[in-house]
Amino acid sequence: MKIRCDFVTNSSSASFVLTAEKGVLEDNIKYFKESEKNGEVQLLTFLRDELEKEGTKTSIMGREYYTTTKKFNLGKSVFLDDSINPDSIQKTDFSKLSNEEMWDLINWIVVKGKGSDLFGVGATQTKELKCECEEDPRDSQ
Repeated sequence: MKIRCDFVTNSSSASFVLTAEKGVLEDNIKYFKESEKNGEVQLLTFLRDELEKEGTKTSIMGREYYTTTKKFNLGKSVFLDDSINPDSIQKTDFSKLSNEEMWDLINWIVVKGKGSDLFGVGATQTKELKCECEEDPRDSQ
């Protein structure tokens, strides 16, 4: 499925910092399980697991936050599996999607601006700064 994202006019990509407070994620997952909104549960559980696995954990004022950086394509269109109905995230079954397809869905949510569908996850666009040194230490990683 090809989703149009009209406010973006080229096929570049950008990095986004994704941030979530662990307690908010856990509370939302529990609430959506009780409400039988399986799509929300699957999406938030995937994000929680990925943030815990790949992200950085920080404690701010006694609360645990996770952050990670992801690069998303910003073209006019984002391709999603045909079984996904992005307008019915709460009712959609994402259990057969690969991790890459889940990130494509999150990309669509971030690019399309449907941040409320992430419930507790913030996304801030960033840009990678060029290193003004002889050798960029990021290249040796």
